[in-house]
Amino acid sequence: MSSQKLFVNKTGFEMFDCFRAYGLALLINGLGSDVETRIHDFGPTYVIDVKGDLPRNTDPKIFEKTESNSWLLVFRTFKERKDLKRKLPLEDVRDIAIQNYSKILDLYKRRDFVPEISTKVKDGKTLYQTIDVSAAKGYREEKRLTYHEGSQLQVDKFSWCIAAIGAAWFGVWPRNLMRRDVGFSVCIVPNPERVLLITHREVHENVEKQLCPISANTAIVHYSIKLVNKALRKSDEVNYDEVIFNVMQKTGQQPKPGGGGKYSLTFLNELVQTNMGPQVLDYIDKYLLPINPNVKGIRQDIALALSDFLLRPTLDNFRRFESLYIRGEINRELFPWEKSQLEELLKYVEFA
Repeated sequence: MSSQKLFVNKTGFEMFDCFRAYGLALLINGLGSDVETRIHDFGPTYVIDVKGDLPRNTDPKIFEKTESNSWLLVFRTFKERKDLKRKLPLEDVRDIAIQNYSKILDLYKRRDFVPEISTKVKDGKTLYQTIDVSAAKGYREEKRLTYHEGSQLQVDKFSWCIAAIGAAWFGVWPRNLMRRDVGFSVCIVPNPERVLLITHREVHENVEKQLCPISANTAIVHYSIKLVNKALRKSDEVNYDEVIFNVMQKTGQQPKPGGGGKYSLTFLNELVQTNMGPQVLDYIDKYLLPINPNVKGIRQDIALALSDFLLRPTLDNFRRFESLYIRGEINRELFPWEKSQLEELLKYVEFA
């Protein structure tokens, strides 16, 4: 069986780079191809390893609207006007991919290719903040004396195309965070340390995406718990070392950038491998991270403290969470921890 490699060299725009890796893999693999497509993160580069002959054309079904309307979420900051003379973004993505499929593959077979990202790129496309919040106007530039919108970043159309595909198919856009009474939204994508694409699609589709909306931290931690529990069952075919996230604040008609970053899954990956680890994560998922944004009082405080602990599992953070949890037990709002569950939770706590 033949094998070929393609290279997604990183630019420093972390979510954009990760989406390109997933998007390029799906462009090649399609929704029902016979090729075996894997993604490996080798630090400065994602390598797409394809076993089998590369398809001559991409699968047009990947450009159809998904059940979750994720294409609309990717391009939610695009302003559609009645006098618009250019194509809508989804039409643009589809035409670029289908008409330039071979050119995209040839470009990404090069080991030295790195996309140009600047305020003016020849035949460039706008890098939307939904694909990477670091590209948002005004987020990168300090404003003094007079207000201005800031300059918009562009990237070559081929890299823009595969990033949009990756965002639409593999970005996590929690629906319950779109409610009016939630003041922020997040986009999350698990970093593919080593994944078989077809299995990653299965994991992605099966991870339930109703997340705790109390804060961006609770939502990110909640997703990570669900992901790690699902990935455990497929650990021989998928391995995620962190999740990459973008946060946007809801202000008026257009969301504004709220920041972004990466959350290491080391602690959760270690915990889920222990005897009681999966049960501990199930309990946290079902009972300690509520999906109702109107939860107040001790349950809200516990969700926030627990998220702080799981983001940075120090003994001090655990003590803060546990003291709140004991108060919840006294008020008969929570059940006592089982001793074995607490022991597993404390196994990998940092004593710093």
